[in-house]
Amino acid sequence: MRVSRVAALWTAVAIAFAVSAEELKPKSPHHRATIHPSLVYLEPSGEQAFRVVLVATRLMAAAAPKKVTWSVNDVPGGNETIGTIDENGVYRAPKAAPKPREVHIVAEAPESANRYLFATAIIGKEPPVYRGVHTWAEPVVSEETGRSEHMLDPHGIAVDNDGNLIIADQRGSKVLRYTKDGKYIGELGRGSGSEEGQFTEPRIVEVATDGRIFVSDSKGDRPRIQIFSAKGEFLKIFAEKGRPDGMVLRCHGMYFNPKGELFATDVDNMRVMVYTGEGEFLYQWGEEGLNPGQMNAPHGIFVDRNSDVFVTGYYGPTQKYDAHGNYVGAFAYGDPPDGPVYFHNMTGDKWGNVYCMVRAKSGYQGAVSKAGGKDVSIAKYNNNGDFITSWAFSTPEHEETTCTVDDDGKVYALFTSKKELGVETFEEE
Repeated sequence: MRVSRVAALWTAVAIAFAVSAEELKPKSPHHRATIHPSLVYLEPSGEQAFRVVLVATRLMAAAAPKKVTWSVNDVPGGNETIGTIDENGVYRAPKAAPKPREVHIVAEAPESANRYLFATAIIGKEPPVYRGVHTWAEPVVSEETGRSEHMLDPHGIAVDNDGNLIIADQRGSKVLRYTKDGKYIGELGRGSGSEEGQFTEPRIVEVATDGRIFVSDSKGDRPRIQIFSAKGEFLKIFAEKGRPDGMVLRCHGMYFNPKGELFATDVDNMRVMVYTGEGEFLYQWGEEGLNPGQMNAPHGIFVDRNSDVFVTGYYGPTQKYDAHGNYVGAFAYGDPPDGPVYFHNMTGDKWGNVYCMVRAKSGYQGAVSKAGGKDVSIAKYNNNGDFITSWAFSTPEHEETTCTVDDDGKVYALFTSKKELGVETFEEE
């Protein structure tokens, strides 16, 4: 009888301390805020007042924050070149349009869960324009396979801490490093294969602040994410294959938050997984469905400086969550027959802007044919989901895969075609 009572006691203790991934997920402790307006077009010397509002929560009304600090392009108060902003949020555009014409209004509100609020001021009447400033490519040497000298199916791209490009070659089962000008440097890891440090259809590559390189893989029954040193030496593998909490089937997007935690999308499990920078599982969210907050083949992911998380479904839209998985809103919906229907991947920049790689209904890859003959492969939205601009590769035959953005705002877009494989670099005029 005594043994059974002890066993019952330990069972009760185990039940009391059994914590699900949902219970482990942190809860948002504060009000969120919004910025108004979130997108404006201004003439030179024009003026616009911005304001921040703490949104209403349960039994608490909307309110103005007690303190807001304003900056322009992260310059406190701005300057004559990009425009100035005073302590009340009144922005005054510069006397002449700056280059680029897209200016970032940043409000810092410490009371808000999303501490940094972003608005976009475009100086001039037209949307900003991105131009190709450099293209490098390897010619296809085998028409049968579509292989170039080093690449077969480039799928993921990142910039390492030395300013070089790292490319995940899915069907080639390699991870390659190039300079930004396209000089081949070498391979990471130990080549193709299913062992640790080898690759089997790697999809996405992402670089941590400390320079370590994370690669999502498809290694049979092995874990799905590998960590390498900045030099490309194997360090660790994690994220076991499967459906239970913390496990992954097909990781198609990765991004780090400011704390160094890794957020990863799982296409087949229809969820977002969160790990420490060492690969320890923290929590997850997501379920299959078409309603707000549910997921429909989540592919790309981006995390801004607030740790707000943007997830694009392959069929649209892009959804915004806070770091805890609470749904905030959605944008970038499918727009047939001339607009995007598929959204293959996404990335973002330090201003919280989102860049979606879009595809047309008529083809698995390639530019969307817009009315008026304008082709689109990349669509840019600001942190609030406002459409900013869109553009395509300089060569119509180039088909998008994904892109990345460096700290200078340059966009490195990976492309494939029947004749060549490579990267085009874009800058905003």
